[in-house]
Amino acid sequence: MDGPAVKELATRFREPKEVGGFIVRPNDWVVEDPAALVKVGPSATVLDVWSLGSLRDYVKANRDALALEKLIVHVVSPSVVTLSGPLLDRSRTRESYVKAQAQDLTKDFVGVFMSLEAFIIGLQVRFTATDDTRRLLSLLSNVKHETVKTALDDGVTQVVQARAGVALVQDVAIPNPVELCPYRTFRDVLQPTSPFVLRVNQGKPNGLPEVGLFEADGGIWKLTATQRVQSWLVAELPTTVAVLA
Repeated sequence: MDGPAVKELATRFREPKEVGGFIVRPNDWVVEDPAALVKVGPSATVLDVWSLGSLRDYVKANRDALALEKLIVHVVSPSVVTLSGPLLDRSRTRESYVKAQAQDLTKDFVGVFMSLEAFIIGLQVRFTATDDTRRLLSLLSNVKHETVKTALDDGVTQVVQARAGVALVQDVAIPNPVELCPYRTFRDVLQPTSPFVLRVNQGKPNGLPEVGLFEADGGIWKLTATQRVQSWLVAELPTTVAVLA
């Protein structure tokens, strides 16, 4: 083999070669993936909605010409549902189109003590009207803060005794825990009922007692709410859309 032929062969060997979809650079011993060099394009802006009905209407209208058979609806929690597309070829991520988020009215209300007035108002605003709700309101309307003082004065020494506590004006029978139905998932579905424990503290001196409501089901209501949301979506959306919960 003459000199020019050897030079040409060496030159060819030094040039980048494509092997199995990858670019091999012999001089630098480097292997590059062309897909990694392509920047990911812009993604859609997520639409924030507040009901399942809005998500359903978006899918049925399909103004963005999405492939319905590739859509995935994910019930993330009792108060969050997302609509996403298929995996993107290069980034292997999903593009999200809609995020539905319900308002949980038990936030900052359940698990804390508060004034009697704030509790009574919250019970009527944040919970659906049930028999136990009405009995609980009847009980709390008869709670008062009682302070009793007695004095003994014999002309030489004076002794004053004070007793403070929570008292009921009249006896009211109510079970504890109580079955209540707060607004804590999408209003499109029936709100789940679960047990709560009621506690009453003395509160500030010479003031009304403080009331607290605490969950007593270990979070089982979340499973019930998630199943109801999933069932609603399956019934309302086209059958080609996958609904995960």
